[in-house]
This record gives sequence, structure tokens and C-alpha cells, in this order.
Amino acid sequence: MFIALLLLIAIRAQGQIAPPAPIGATAAPRVDVPRQLSLDKAQEILLQNNLSIIAARYGVELARAQRLTASLSPNPTLSFGAEQFDVGHPFRDLVTTNSNTAANRVYTFRFDQVFERGDKRRLRTEAADFQLKAAEAQVLDATRQQMFQLKQLFYTAVLARENLRVAQENLYLIDSTEQLIKLHVETGDMAEWELIKFQTGKVQYQSDLVAAQLSYQQSVRDVLNLLGSQPANVLVAVATTGPNQTPPPLSDAPLEVLGDLHVQPVAISIPDLQQRALANRPDVIAAQRTLDAAQRALDLAYALRHRDVDVAMEYQREGGENTVGVVVSVPLFLHNNHQGEINQAVAQIAQAKTALAQVTLQALTDVDKAYRAYELSQKLLQLYASETVARAEESFRIAGVSYKEGNTSLLELRDAQRTYNQILVASNQAHYNYRMSIYQLELATGRELLK
Repeated sequence: MFIALLLLIAIRAQGQIAPPAPIGATAAPRVDVPRQLSLDKAQEILLQNNLSIIAARYGVELARAQRLTASLSPNPTLSFGAEQFDVGHPFRDLVTTNSNTAANRVYTFRFDQVFERGDKRRLRTEAADFQLKAAEAQVLDATRQQMFQLKQLFYTAVLARENLRVAQENLYLIDSTEQLIKLHVETGDMAEWELIKFQTGKVQYQSDLVAAQLSYQQSVRDVLNLLGSQPANVLVAVATTGPNQTPPPLSDAPLEVLGDLHVQPVAISIPDLQQRALANRPDVIAAQRTLDAAQRALDLAYALRHRDVDVAMEYQREGGENTVGVVVSVPLFLHNNHQGEINQAVAQIAQAKTALAQVTLQALTDVDKAYRAYELSQKLLQLYASETVARAEESFRIAGVSYKEGNTSLLELRDAQRTYNQILVASNQAHYNYRMSIYQLELATGRELLK
């Protein structure tokens, strides 16, 4: 009966072990990206398929498994022993007593259970809890980094798209001016060599268009690469467009990014940004949780000096006699009093404190750098306000009308067009820099500033 009870305890203990959770395939799934891609949709795809974020999530699963292991009590041990067999007749008198022999068969069943002292299980669990929280913060940090990279690449593509449109519009205006010059040549108001000289200079605008096409298509491919996708059937318009052919539309790129470079100003201050960074940045939180785990590990190292007690229940049959007993075992710290574990835990705390100080300093530095960049980009944006672009456009329009009436030279018209083109490109870059400075602030603080 006692043996059956021991076996039942062992079977029930085995049944409490949960089967391992299935782990998904490590291969990246197929990523379907819509032809017209918005930033919100790109962020959704990134969260599902970015390999850096997926790898960080596996770190959480690892920490969760370690937490489960730390929370478990020591397993009991079931032992069986058979002793004092006669070498000459090992199978004689297996379960009976023989009074003619000096020794009878001895069978022993023993059930051992270690009882931990010093609150070791709680300390192990708390340390593992902090490690789990640190792993979760690392997922958020990986997401923060990848989201910033996505925004940077996405709006680089938007900037390239806007510059491509400027180049297309510029070439269209050049074609219109060329038709106007031809009309002046046909009426005898202008020498033909003026038309030839103008057509020679047109090559530069065609070259600018090809460069803008290449920049847009490459920036779009950078977005696809970060999302883990590749274009299936891409029309490489740059390689097939001749100098006198109609420029290809934006749809010839692998996809079209949807977004506006313009952004509304945000109200921010350095003290508020610094407070946000220290409270919300995932890398700061992860470093703090690692320090908390190290402090629990030091408490656990000191708790190792509390001796665990091994209590054993024993059933023994010797010959025809049945006996029971209890055995208590206590370790003697004669050679190892766990000073090594304590020293190791102290060093881990010092290391974790140093890492936290470094991450905190880095966060404050990032906020300061991002805020200075924000201030400069804001001043630069003010130089290219809508009035500046409107005045450049009006100046070009007036120069065109004046040229048609014969009051302005071709050189003045081309200079007005070149100025207008430069203002548009510079305005696009200023809006891009301003938006990216806000994203830099988001990266530095770990909080969104643009909704």
C-alpha cells in the first residue's frame, strides 16, 4: 500500500508538467504589400513581419520559460534498492526469511523531498519576473528603432516622389517654352540658333528627371526591403526611357507611397521631453528592470547560505520483516559557503547600475540633439513658407508672360524657371527635415508626437 502511494505521488507530479508551447516557423511569411501604401499600413505590416521585432519576441518567450522554471519547487526523488543477495544462489529466498543464512534479502523504497529555506523560490521568481519585464521592454525598444527607420525610409520615398513631380513639371514647362520659341522662330522674331541653344540646355532637365526617377524607385525599394517584401514585376523606367520620350508616371515604381511632407507644428519643451524620455524609453526601462533583477539575484545569493533540508520517507523489507523510517539530510558548508555566487551577484549589480547610467545619459543626449535639430529645421522651414513658394511661382509666371510679349529675354525666363524649381526642391527638403526632426524627438523620448 505504501509503495502504491509513492508511485501515485510520482505519477501525479509528472502530470502537472505542462506540454511545451508550439513555436511558430522561423521562416518569414510571405508579405503582401498593397500597390498604394500609407504609413499606417506600412507600420501594421512592419509589426507583423519585421525580423528584428520577431526575434525580440522570442526573447520574451525565453524569459517566460525561465520564469516558469524559477517558480517551480524541487522535484521529489523516488528510489528503490535491493541488497544482500547470495552470490552463489541469487534467486533463492527472494521474499522469504532463511534462518540458515547470515543475511536476508533487503528491499528499500525511499521518497525524498528537498525543502528550500531562505525564501529562495520567491527570490528566484521575482528575479525572473524582472528579467521577463526587461525582455518585454526590449521588444518595445526594437519596435521603436524599427518604426523610426520605417518613417525615415517612407518619407524619404515621399520626398523623392515630390521631387520627381517637380522634375516632371519642370520638363513640361521646358517643353512648353520650347514650343513658344519655335513659334517665335517661325514668325521671324527670333534666330534659329536660340532654339538650338535652348534644346541643348534641355538635356540637363531630362537628366534631372531620370535621376529623380531613380531616386524614387530606389527609396521605394528600401521601404519594401524593411517590410520584408520584394517587388514581383517592376518596370525599370529609367533604363528604357530615351531623351525624347514621354516621362513615365509614378505608377511605374513598385508601389506608390501615400503621404504629405507637410506637418503641423508641435508644442514641446526640453524639460518635458527629458522627463518623457526617462519615463518612457524602452531601453531605459529595460536597463532598470535588469538592475532590479540583479538586486534580487544578490538576495538569492545570500539566501543560498540557508541550508535546504532533505526529508526522506523510507519503507524497508528485510527477509520477512517490514519497517518504515524517516531520514533528514542537511548539507555542511565546509568547502563552499556560496561566497562566489555572492561576489558574482555584486558584480552584476555594479554592471547593471553602470549600464543604466549610460542608457540614461544617452537618452538625455538624444533628446538634446534632437531638440536642437528641431529648432534649426523649424527656422529653415520658415524660410520656405508658402508665401516664398507663391512669390517664386508668380515671378516665373510674370517672366513667361513678359517673354511672350517680347519684354523679357530668354535668359531671364530660364533664370526665373530655375529659381522656381530650386525653391520647390528646397521647400520639399525643408518640410522633410522638419518632419524627420519630430520623428527624431519621438525616437529620443519613446513617445509619439505626431498623431
